[in-house]
Amino acid sequence: MMRWMFLGAVTAIALTTAAGAQQSPLPYGSPVTLAQAKAIVAAAEKSAQSRNFTMAFAIVEPSGELVLFHKMDGTQYGSDLVAREKARTAARFKRSTKAFFDSIAGGRNAVLSLPGVVAIEGGTPIVINGQIVGAIGVSGGSSEQDGEVAAAALIGLE
Repeated sequence: MMRWMFLGAVTAIALTTAAGAQQSPLPYGSPVTLAQAKAIVAAAEKSAQSRNFTMAFAIVEPSGELVLFHKMDGTQYGSDLVAREKARTAARFKRSTKAFFDSIAGGRNAVLSLPGVVAIEGGTPIVINGQIVGAIGVSGGSSEQDGEVAAAALIGLE
């Protein structure tokens, strides 16, 4: 029991550090609607097309369950699951998947033992009115490209 409490404390410290100087995580709000998800995916696809990328996009609600999945023609098959898992990670842990990548790059390898974590850029929480209503996961380019397209899809949401 004491070991699990210690591991929980280590995990909490690692996640706090992974999120940077973040005060406290934003609260969850009502789940992203299908109409909102469609608008976000349309913005993501427009960003991807403008850069000649073929990508997969997943929108999940705060629980990590799928609201919408969209894959552009010609996208590699492996990107289907990766996009969904990036979105799920971002929603359930209330932070971008890049935060986990940065933690590992900084030597905090304990993050690798967290169940359900994808530590590759491209998963970002969807924040509306200061609340996390879901997350987007993007896959198909490099991790940096995935992150850029995810960020572009969320511009102007508030």
